[in-house]
Amino acid sequence: MLTALGQTYGRLPWVNGTFPKPKNGFEYRVASGDASTLGEAQKIARSNFLETISSQAGVKITPHVILNESNRTVTNNNTTDMTEVIDFKKTTVIEGKTVNIAFVQVSECYEYKNGRYQLWELYEVSTNSENFKPYIPEFTDQWGLRAALRSAIIPGWGQFYKGKTGMGFLFLSTEVVAVSGIVYCETQRSDNMRKSLETSSLSVIKEYRSRADDWALDRNIAIGAAVGIYAWNVLDAYLSKGKNRYAWIPDNVHLTASQYDDLCYYGVAFDF
Repeated sequence: MLTALGQTYGRLPWVNGTFPKPKNGFEYRVASGDASTLGEAQKIARSNFLETISSQAGVKITPHVILNESNRTVTNNNTTDMTEVIDFKKTTVIEGKTVNIAFVQVSECYEYKNGRYQLWELYEVSTNSENFKPYIPEFTDQWGLRAALRSAIIPGWGQFYKGKTGMGFLFLSTEVVAVSGIVYCETQRSDNMRKSLETSSLSVIKEYRSRADDWALDRNIAIGAAVGIYAWNVLDAYLSKGKNRYAWIPDNVHLTASQYDDLCYYGVAFDF
């Protein structure tokens, strides 16, 4: 298991090479470090990251990161909104040349194994430091309807989609077995009914009809099993946890906070 931002997760998407969707022209980079202590692994990862971006800029640099924090107050109709603004800027002068690179570490995770820390850091990078704002990736292990609809079409598909390969094979194979059982039992029932119509012996007719009834019962059991497996498969795809995925709040949804008469109000605003 990986530990990220103080919590334990399964492997995060960006560690496996699936990056968040970039916003406003920024891109994401991953740096890694391996050491016997977490602090040393972090130093190695940061050094590797800086070496990479400076090399791509065509210079060799010693970085100095400037973190400016400020509070912005907006007053409107006796309502005061407080917004914290954090700008991450890096400016380095080499032989009279100024290289501007804006970056921020937005996520970090590590794995402790055999006495060593394997660390990954996710950076948001831009060559334009103006109006730089970090987008911290958020994760969820819930997939909801997008997985349930797939399992409603093909049993197990939603589980495969969520990264639950074992459960996907289980639902797919058991549903195939149940449906095959329905077909087989119905074939046997129909065959015994046909044979009962091809003879005039009452005892033989009775025997074939009895067998047909037994196969009909088995068919109905198989139908019940198929329906139960199908329903379980859809519910599992909808409710159970899957692999971690990115969970961005849509751009037209905004969280708001305001203060009025010593009371704080929180809400969600939608842009249409």
